Amino acid sequence: MRLNKKNFLVPVAILLLFGCFSVKAQIDKQHTFKISGNQFLLDGKNFQIISGEMHYARIPKPYWRHRLKMAKAMGLNAICTYMFWNAHEPQPGKYNFSDNLDISEFCRIAQEEGLWVIIRPGPYTCAEWDLGGLPAWLLKTKGVVLRSSDPNYMPQTLTFLKRAVEEFRPNLITKGGNVLMVQVENEYGVYAGDKKYVAAIRDALLEAKVDVPLFHCDWAGKNYYDNAHVEGVMPSINFGGEAEKNFAIFEKYAPNVPKFNSEFWTGWFDYWGGKHEVHSVEEKLSDFKWMVNNGISVNLYMFHGGTTNGFFPGANGSNTYYTPYTTSYDYDAPLSEDGVPNDKFFAFQKVIKDKFPELKLPPLPEPLPKITIPEFELKPVASLVANLPKPQVFEKPQTMESLGQNSGYILYSSQIEGRLQGNLTIKRVMDRATIYIDKKKVGLLDRRLNQFSIPINVKEEGKHTLEILVEHQARVNFGNAIDHERKGITEGVWLNGKEILGWSHYSLPLNNIDGFKSSSRQAGYPHLYRATFKLDQVGDTYLDTRKVGKGLLWVNGRHIGRYWFIGPQQTIFVPGCWLKKGENEIKVLEMEDFPTLKLKGIKNHIWETKIDSTLLHSKPGNKLQLVTKNKVLTGTLNNTEGWQEVNFEKTHQGRYICLESLSAYGDVPFTTIAELRIKNSEGKEIPREEYSIFFADSEELGEGNGLATLMVDNQPTTFWQTAWSRNAKAQPHQVVIDLGKEQVISGFKYLPRMRESKGRVKDFNFYISKQPFMIK
Repeated sequence: MRLNKKNFLVPVAILLLFGCFSVKAQIDKQHTFKISGNQFLLDGKNFQIISGEMHYARIPKPYWRHRLKMAKAMGLNAICTYMFWNAHEPQPGKYNFSDNLDISEFCRIAQEEGLWVIIRPGPYTCAEWDLGGLPAWLLKTKGVVLRSSDPNYMPQTLTFLKRAVEEFRPNLITKGGNVLMVQVENEYGVYAGDKKYVAAIRDALLEAKVDVPLFHCDWAGKNYYDNAHVEGVMPSINFGGEAEKNFAIFEKYAPNVPKFNSEFWTGWFDYWGGKHEVHSVEEKLSDFKWMVNNGISVNLYMFHGGTTNGFFPGANGSNTYYTPYTTSYDYDAPLSEDGVPNDKFFAFQKVIKDKFPELKLPPLPEPLPKITIPEFELKPVASLVANLPKPQVFEKPQTMESLGQNSGYILYSSQIEGRLQGNLTIKRVMDRATIYIDKKKVGLLDRRLNQFSIPINVKEEGKHTLEILVEHQARVNFGNAIDHERKGITEGVWLNGKEILGWSHYSLPLNNIDGFKSSSRQAGYPHLYRATFKLDQVGDTYLDTRKVGKGLLWVNGRHIGRYWFIGPQQTIFVPGCWLKKGENEIKVLEMEDFPTLKLKGIKNHIWETKIDSTLLHSKPGNKLQLVTKNKVLTGTLNNTEGWQEVNFEKTHQGRYICLESLSAYGDVPFTTIAELRIKNSEGKEIPREEYSIFFADSEELGEGNGLATLMVDNQPTTFWQTAWSRNAKAQPHQVVIDLGKEQVISGFKYLPRMRESKGRVKDFNFYISKQPFMIK
């Protein structure tokens, strides 16, 4: 119905603020949205955006309306969403904007639910998505520099953007739709400073007739702003805490624009082998309340995370460390992966209702039904190696991308004469390689563990078959490593220093496994299993994967994603809309040699990490031997927020550095470090991508995530934490970083953990050595 005096229940300003006009009124009326000084203006009146991030590609299309109704019921007035280029253009020039990727329909449903939309078309998105949303086929060109004005990259980028705009242009507010703003690139100031590229993104959007305000987001800091800001694009900032401090920084370099926290991190993502991330209501509530009460616009990242199905989960990492993400993107967000509101939801809702008491929120939509499925056993169907395609033969190993393959597995096979004894080396494993000799599995090389060499011992003379099955686990989605995320064998294979040549390549993208022909199991190789189950009614369920090993799972022909017994994800969310009454089919491609595989459907997530000691950077009983001659500084760090810089009186030369914490603030036995950077002779940071953690005397992997690699992941909300929940050690604590090569070192930069001061480094020693420190 239309609004009239009889049903005009709240002041016009509140209606405008929260988009509470009835559906028909919002569709009928032509609205306006613009930026004027430090205000957003909707229909000429001040408008505070209170938005929630949810990605249509991570939510089944039949559930879009349910999730949007939840957003409205919490008090949000807008939804922010990414567009993932590699999902929309899986092959050059072949676009997909249908079904779960129909962004225009997503916007229309949001409009019908009284919500505005902010679109982030990239082309780079980050978002814990494979290669940050960039298509893998870009890497087919050797030497391409992604996210730059490189002519091997930028033309394809601009073409995609213009094509993407065609889909959502009718949804712009200027065309009667509900799209208020469009983002230009994403956190580019953290990455680089190629403003020619950023300006080209802006111009492409304008040429495609995007006539709503454009904005860009970055972390708070003038350096980030200077790297990425171009004329005509409004700046905004992303953070997970310290809102007042971040906006004080922002206002110094951008005083006359609306204050917009374009990503307020409500939780965090999970990676295989880590602990499930949990961020309490108390940790997030005060910052959200401060922003809402002070009229600051905010976007909750995430409001609802959903699921990263298929091969789309990304990874954090560099040339020296690697942590692939789970299928679940629950994110510990206010609306859980299955669409159920939690404590954060109601706490944030109360903040909004307290600020706007006249606001009449719609009731929560009815919960979606959940079901259980009795345990069933999967039966073996077909061996992967019995279903190989026709090979392509090359002298040297080729990457997946060079063969036109985006994801999945690739099998390399070579014939070798004579005894095979010594070290087999793959210089860069991308990402997990299983080694077979004469059809027998002889070992694994795992990028997560920085492994690249394995001893082999085949004494028999004659011809032998060497096979290397490489699994694409995820492409890094953040930082400079993205240019080097080609999968498979990227730098050759050597036996005792002699390069092995002559390789057959079997591409296994696994986009369609329906054509697999039945065969017997072959020990050590992945095998396809199948089961069916019948349902009298459909509903959401979590498949309990604790009785399977590591692999891929399909339901009714749809690739749900990866599972891995190490956790933290021990269940896979399967939405009821992808199930059916009657017979349903499950298939898994299992990599482990489990005697039986069983699954069942339960109603809730199970988070459980099987602690993987191989991820730790020391073994039980290991002790670092430090010598006085390597000590270059003793000092005290401050108990304050933000980066601290320490400069030496003179430069020192070395490859290995050790920061030794002698005491910590709060007088606690553990140590924490959010980020650590080493400075070169010019006082500039040695790139973190060159670092590897050589040793850490202790790491927390019990009640929390505390791996030492977190101090070089460029994420201020994560941190190295020495063990406290089990096998706790007292001060001092040491971490050793290998810089990759000998460097001239002038100092270091230290970022303490946010908010909580307990465990921040107080007194310290700093050591530098040209040779590895001795460990006993």
